[in-house]
Amino acid sequence: MIPLFAVIGFRTGGRHNFNLWLPLFLIWLLLLPLVLLLLPFAILALLALRMSPWRTIAAGWQLLTGLSGTRIEVRDPQHYVLIRMI
Repeated sequence: MIPLFAVIGFRTGGRHNFNLWLPLFLIWLLLLPLVLLLLPFAILALLALRMSPWRTIAAGWQLLTGLSGTRIEVRDPQHYVLIRMI
């Protein structure tokens, strides 16, 4: 399943944490018409490059769905950044 939310948390200097929730499903809904419009051109370009468009689209979809559950965390003594895909 594609990630529906991204949580970005950070702390600089003090002890106050700040978490920002981003609703990715709204971004997916906005990008859907653009993707559908560009899909025939992408298929033609892949065919011109002698690549299988179906395998390439399937690999891209697997990459997108594999992002769910990703957690990136960067720490040092004074700064902290966390990115989670839900």
